[in-house]
Amino acid sequence: MSGLSDSHNLLKTVIEDGGESGIRVFDAPSGTFATPCVRVHPASPWLAPSSLARGRRTQRWEVWIVVGKMDSKATFAKMEDMVSIVTNILDRLDGWSAIVWERPAPTDMGGTLYLAVRGIIETVNAV
Repeated sequence: MSGLSDSHNLLKTVIEDGGESGIRVFDAPSGTFATPCVRVHPASPWLAPSSLARGRRTQRWEVWIVVGKMDSKATFAKMEDMVSIVTNILDRLDGWSAIVWERPAPTDMGGTLYLAVRGIIETVNAV
């Protein structure tokens, strides 16, 4: 298995195993998923040299927290709870950056608007 697959699987596993409330993780780039959940995907740029890593290539991953459809009872309170849980889980990973969360917003996923927030996390683990 490549370092990319290892990193991807590690993110999925630590979030699933570390969540006190049974957080579901979906990592397929498309297809169905059930909310509330976390989605893990390559970020842009996915692989790039980093001056902070002394020129070594780093991997970047998107960690999406998806609370629910915009026309449902999706709430910022649920999102805040999930962001706290996932942040605490990922902060324990050695060799990974701290996750940076963007602002929550209605996000189109497969033609449906969801209340979601994207986090970006980076590692220098081997490619």
